[in-house]
Amino acid sequence: MSPRRWLQRYTMPSVAALTVAIGLVGAMHSKAARPLLAMLGVPCPVDNTTAEQVSALRASGLAHLRTDQLAPARPVPGGFVLDRTTAEEAARWAYENDIACDDVKHGYRYLRCRGVDANKLGLAGPPVSELWLSFGPSGHLVGIDVYRRGMSAGDTTAAWDGARYALRNALGMPTSTMGNPSPEVLSGSPLQTARLQYRFSDYVAIVTASNLPYAGLAVREQYLSSGS
Repeated sequence: MSPRRWLQRYTMPSVAALTVAIGLVGAMHSKAARPLLAMLGVPCPVDNTTAEQVSALRASGLAHLRTDQLAPARPVPGGFVLDRTTAEEAARWAYENDIACDDVKHGYRYLRCRGVDANKLGLAGPPVSELWLSFGPSGHLVGIDVYRRGMSAGDTTAAWDGARYALRNALGMPTSTMGNPSPEVLSGSPLQTARLQYRFSDYVAIVTASNLPYAGLAVREQYLSSGS
């Protein structure tokens, strides 16, 4: 699929969610994302991206997701606290839990960890393929991205249901849902997607299950500080 057709495939809410995701993690490197980055004024390669550009990118995505209501809680995996946990505290957590992480700088500072035992994050399901912790200009945590790919049907269900139940227990019913997360439905054709969102003025959580041509069955959990 060409980048132009890839962009046209998504509605504005999906583009907004993707914009936030790109602002958080290594998806900024993907070829498919480059046209969107160019539209938003972000250079490629993203190694030269400034904190101001990433902040603008996040703001563009969050503007389509933020609502007027404060979140009654802001649940995130691992015991971290949005807008409070520092990069140094997160690095110490990784060291104490014997988790290998890379310190990455793409405008913002990120901690990228691979092959993380889900139990160490308090999550259900299989190991986490990639964990990204994102730290804003103040050095405090502004987002967590949990990505698992290449999963079996059972692991896909466990990852989806674990995230869904945890969010429902803390926040009630989601703001919006889309698609069918059943592995059988997702496996029916490439790019099948299901998503649920919790949207507040100071917090956004997005859980997406998909069937990706390059990664198979995948579940991504995003937990974002969306305060202005």
